[in-house]
Amino acid sequence: MSGVSRMSAVVVPALFLAAVLSGLLESSVQPVRAEGGTEFVGTILSVDTTSGKFAVKKDGGGSRFTFVANEKTHFGGGAKAVKDLKKDDHVAVLYQVQGSQYLALNVTLKK
Repeated sequence: MSGVSRMSAVVVPALFLAAVLSGLLESSVQPVRAEGGTEFVGTILSVDTTSGKFAVKKDGGGSRFTFVANEKTHFGGGAKAVKDLKKDDHVAVLYQVQGSQYLALNVTLKK
């Protein structure tokens, strides 16, 4: 085996491992991506039933998103609409970014 081939045999797997590890590290910081959306788990800070908007603070720290629900938003965990959400409820929101809005696809009340 030539010097270049031996080097390639070591460098290529090392680069692959580095890429895999960096992906794992990155995913631990990023929101969980689910089929068709991203999941955000947290506590409701406010609800505006007139506009269909509700603000949620992420569990464990700083991020706060205001989500918009529409006629296609699915609700679960006992909630059937935005009017059923209350301040301090714990929720999981599956959402997509559409323009400048965080569109709630699925909202589930957590116990």
